[in-house]
Amino acid sequence: MPHLITAYSTDLEAERVTTLENDYIISNYISHEFQEFDRMGWSRKWFDYRHMTLLQATHKYMEVYGDIYRRIFAREFDRERAEHIRPLNFDTILGALRPDGQTDNKKVTKAKKQLVGCWRGRQVADMLGCPYDVYIDLAFTYRMRRWKQNNMPQPLHLYHEYDVEKIADRWEELQAGRLYLAEHSAYLVQNYRDLPQQNDYHEWLFKQAKLRSNPAEFVARFIEEDLLPIDKVKTRTDLPEWEMIERYLQ
Repeated sequence: MPHLITAYSTDLEAERVTTLENDYIISNYISHEFQEFDRMGWSRKWFDYRHMTLLQATHKYMEVYGDIYRRIFAREFDRERAEHIRPLNFDTILGALRPDGQTDNKKVTKAKKQLVGCWRGRQVADMLGCPYDVYIDLAFTYRMRRWKQNNMPQPLHLYHEYDVEKIADRWEELQAGRLYLAEHSAYLVQNYRDLPQQNDYHEWLFKQAKLRSNPAEFVARFIEEDLLPIDKVKTRTDLPEWEMIERYLQ
């Protein structure tokens, strides 16, 4: 797998799931087909997740799934009950799947189903380059339009091909109306080390600027916010374009 930004992982992230546990879960519960999907999707995934192990990223997906699940449950079913619902418990799932936790076959089966459902949904979001909150919100939105059940969609319901096509199209539309930026400190100019994911992020920023009516203004903003190295911008622009950018620089 490509180089990870391990230098920027926080202590909390390191404590969440060890690399050994990540490898154990993958080797025992994730099919070779899905493992290959992760290898293909790494360079496409949203930038804030590229330093995470696959299990950490799936944990993040579960957390976001829970937040959006409660919000939609409150809107569609019961606002008071929604506050107390916890559709997924990462620690419980992992506990059932660990070598010393396999005492109840039903619990193991349920935990594997939940894990794989979230793993697969997270993979699709990664292949689309979509932040998990955007992907899950759209997946719920499109799924609920055809949902005839009295309960909420589960993780395995959020990556139907019909819905994913709509999500992909909508994700492209959303980028033109809202600016999506990475939050991880690895993408600040002062931390630039010419890593592939950092260079990919710069390309993302150039793309986002071009989607706006005044690209020069946004490129200048990215420079001022320490998101784009000024030297890289100069090499990517001709003199008239650079002069336009300079007008917006303080």
